[in-house]
Amino acid sequence: MEKQAKREKKLLERKAKREAKEGPKKDANSTNTLDPNKPLDLDFLTNPEKK
Repeated sequence: MEKQAKREKKLLERKAKREAKEGPKKDANSTNTLDPNKPLDLDFLTNPEKK
């Protein structure tokens, strides 16, 4: 029991350290992702905020 508790504690510490190092996780489905079905054009590249 002691070994398992010690191991779990160590794993949690490593996880916390890794998260602190990497920063907050970002979602894969961000609102700024490009639509793969839409072609890129010059207007989109020059004025990305315009919809």
